[in-house]
Amino acid sequence: MTMNNINGEKQDVPEGMVLIPEGLFLMGSTKLDIEQLLNLDENIETVRLENEMPQREVYLSAYFIDKHPVTNAQYKKFIDSGGYTQPALWSDAGWEYVTQSRPLQTGDLDGVFHGEPDCPVVNVSWYEAEAFAKWAGKRLPTEAEWEKAARGVDGRIYPWGNEFDKKRLNCAEAKIEKPTPVTKYPEGQSVYGCLDMAGNVWEWTADWYDSHYYHNAPNNNPQGPVTAEQSPYFGRPEDVGVSIYELKPSESGKALSDCKTLRGGSWNGSGVVHVRCANRDYDEPTFKNDIIGFRCAQSP
Repeated sequence: MTMNNINGEKQDVPEGMVLIPEGLFLMGSTKLDIEQLLNLDENIETVRLENEMPQREVYLSAYFIDKHPVTNAQYKKFIDSGGYTQPALWSDAGWEYVTQSRPLQTGDLDGVFHGEPDCPVVNVSWYEAEAFAKWAGKRLPTEAEWEKAARGVDGRIYPWGNEFDKKRLNCAEAKIEKPTPVTKYPEGQSVYGCLDMAGNVWEWTADWYDSHYYHNAPNNNPQGPVTAEQSPYFGRPEDVGVSIYELKPSESGKALSDCKTLRGGSWNGSGVVHVRCANRDYDEPTFKNDIIGFRCAQSP
């Protein structure tokens, strides 16, 4: 597929991806946005929403991003090609992780082989997402790239606009309680044609997580903080139920550390708040479960 870029030049768009043109977009949330959300969900911890502030204009160079999350069928090709046996595809930390945890032997990836081929791959760590992206000749999107692809340039709350509509996505209100095929909700797509950027599965991004990053982040192609915020939160989304913002220690009492940013919400998140384009969550790069997947990006 060929499209014109901002200069009118022809530009080939890789199969299964969309072109996000260069330019400014509104990233994050305003104080008023946060106040309105607090009126919608009394269980929200204010401190967890403040990580979306301040809202600011961010400039991004043009890039490509996957139209939908990586599917079981796509990930199976990575496995079948020997992706788990090629150190060159993995960072040093990723290779150490995969050689110690041996995901192919634990059953974590059974869904790839026995699940629906067009459902998003889940139970993959950040390291596995990173290795897949390298194998595919791509990379993980930055947090800013993910958000622009989801909400366009006008600061909309959801990919389709500013009103929540449970018919446009797979979230807790849909009561499906598992991932759905990535093309099931075309009416929930973003202005650029990206699917499942609200609900279905959380998505790993390239950035380290820091709740204060927006206060000093560059407004030109932000790449995320150099290091992660230490111990930003006790507990994980599945520890606290539908409202992931209830501040509650995990059973182990161990605080999370060195986390990567997650975006998009999932099938078990309450839609009004937890699948907004500006919503930010995070977990350790070794973590995996059935509500986390990913999509890839690529520079022209």
